[in-house]
Amino acid sequence: MITVKPLLSENVKDFMDYALDVIKSMDGAPEHNLEEQTLVNKRIVVLKEYLDAVAASYQATIPKVLNNSDTEGINFSGTGHS
Repeated sequence: MITVKPLLSENVKDFMDYALDVIKSMDGAPEHNLEEQTLVNKRIVVLKEYLDAVAASYQATIPKVLNNSDTEGINFSGTGHS
């Protein structure tokens, strides 16, 4: 199980490092035997877990959008004055 780290950049770095390993394991794909194919497919599954960690970290990083009902009655002029 991949653990989501506190910083988005840490999760992206882990994903990229593992992605490079997966890409290297794909070298020579036309000559892969069944065992090598199974290993690459397992690594792709783990790579998806790393990507899920990146997505979760991103979602935790972005500001939350308020519903329209939450902003009713708020007067924002865009000039710093209301």
